[in-house]
Amino acid sequence: MGNHIFLASKDNFEKCLEYGVYGGISHSFERTNSEIISGFEAIRPGDFIFFYVRNTGIYGLWKATSRPFLDRERNVWGRKDQLYPYRVCFEPSIREFRKPIALSDILDLRDKGKIWTFDLGTFTKKSHQPITTEEGKELIRLLLRNNPIFHSLRQTSNPFLAREEALPLKLETNSKGQIRIEGYLNAWFMRSFAQGKLKSLIGEYYDFLNYVPTSFNTVMDIFLTHVTSVDGVDVLHNFTCIELKTGICVEDNLNQIIKYENWLVRKLASGDNEMVQSILVGFDFDDKVLEYVQKRRLIEEKTVRLLKYRVNSEQNDLILTEVEFDRRA
Repeated sequence: MGNHIFLASKDNFEKCLEYGVYGGISHSFERTNSEIISGFEAIRPGDFIFFYVRNTGIYGLWKATSRPFLDRERNVWGRKDQLYPYRVCFEPSIREFRKPIALSDILDLRDKGKIWTFDLGTFTKKSHQPITTEEGKELIRLLLRNNPIFHSLRQTSNPFLAREEALPLKLETNSKGQIRIEGYLNAWFMRSFAQGKLKSLIGEYYDFLNYVPTSFNTVMDIFLTHVTSVDGVDVLHNFTCIELKTGICVEDNLNQIIKYENWLVRKLASGDNEMVQSILVGFDFDDKVLEYVQKRRLIEEKTVRLLKYRVNSEQNDLILTEVEFDRRA
């Protein structure tokens, strides 16, 4: 079950609750547009939804009832210049929490390290922020703290019907076969994770987030947690960081993923190097990258997994192949 925070003005928030639907902005800059779509692709029915209402706070709690879909016809929010076409339907969950969480409480949790994926700067640009399950629990705790008196669910007065049309996934390539816009490569992964795919390649996963802020003033392309239930007890045992490149991966790209790996080891894994799996995805890898990864595996007994992608244009899909090394070398 995922957790997501949506950004809305007070007026648009009321419209969202009236219809039980949220819409993501369609951006004129295609790169930003692709990143907005890739964020929405991570949403699944049953995921928890929170709203950050500008100048007010964070409200909860709702559950997604649809996969994200495209709707450029029905005008919900009354703006002729912006239909917010990337949409997802939701319904109220648990009970009504009338008092929101103050932004100061969120910032306090950031200082304590209990909420670390929430970046207000990135958030306000794209209007959607995925967070981890543990962070979602912290928000629910604060909602319960702020609202000790039970109020029945506020029902959706004019339920919106989801459409079947999926969000556009433009895996267009250049003459070399490389995807033109990295955001759509990210969107393919998010859609695949949401559909429960890639487990045979990456392992069973729990949370999957994209564009996760880091301490380096950069964002991690994809972050996953791995949780296994043992006799009803959920055990968090691994993390995965994934760096995506549409072209040929060079040393700088390898250094980036190793930097994220080391950061996660310190921040989340309590120094346990074996808890973090690093994956570099690209069209190809130059010789220096291949040489370093091979030497690292031999010296440190730890590796960065390398995955090549190829585009199947007929099916608008990708094929992933792992680079294998001679273990005797």
